[in-house]
Amino acid sequence: MAADGLFTYRDGIAVAQVVLFSIPLLFAIYFKFTHRIGWFCIGVFTLLRLTGASCKLATIHNDSHGLWAGIFVCESLGMILIIFLLLELLERANKMIPLVSRRIFLIPSLLTWIDIAVSIAGWVAVMHVAHPLDPTPESRASMALLVVIYLYSVGVFVVFWRRRADYAAEERAAITAVAACVPLLAVRIAYSLVFISTADMTFNAIKGDSTAYLVMTMLPEVAIVGVCTFVIFARVSPLVENGNGEEERETRKIGG
Repeated sequence: MAADGLFTYRDGIAVAQVVLFSIPLLFAIYFKFTHRIGWFCIGVFTLLRLTGASCKLATIHNDSHGLWAGIFVCESLGMILIIFLLLELLERANKMIPLVSRRIFLIPSLLTWIDIAVSIAGWVAVMHVAHPLDPTPESRASMALLVVIYLYSVGVFVVFWRRRADYAAEERAAITAVAACVPLLAVRIAYSLVFISTADMTFNAIKGDSTAYLVMTMLPEVAIVGVCTFVIFARVSPLVENGNGEEERETRKIGG
């Protein structure tokens, strides 16, 4: 179906997303081949945002249901990947000086599988309703689970933050990065939570107010991914197994 061909404020945000999320995607590929943490969460998250932004730009000339469905799916996903990215930084510190059981990092994964099942049910449901952008019981349940996982992760972070002085510089950098990202993620979650709770279309990621989307979604996401990418690249070494089967920091030999 042909569209009006007008380039809007929201389309400009999509262009910025394509530019800004392409850079960490390249770093994610580099992290994969250099055995660094974060490559999966950063890579998949940036792919989701690049795909969603590309679909949004495509609607300038093609107002098809498939493109809007693509935007809906891509915008609905991603926050859980950010939470896992932050937990991955904390888990990296925990491997050096264990403060909590490794099982602590498995609990969010179990909750996420429940969230995925609820989200799939929600996507199926909205395809058969008159107003697919309105909140549904499934989207509210999924949002509630996300808030629980976020609060759980904040609790884990507090444990490490209170003991950050016990760690070496690399692990302190990872913990500090999480500290910077926790409030930014709260803003991002608040954006979706307000819409799910009130059905106020101002906070709808698809058809809502562009400035609200820019300030409460795009900029926090870019900042979080940027901070984590920088810290993983510049401050946190890859871990390698030693002869005892334990993980230790990778050391680089000069000239080697």
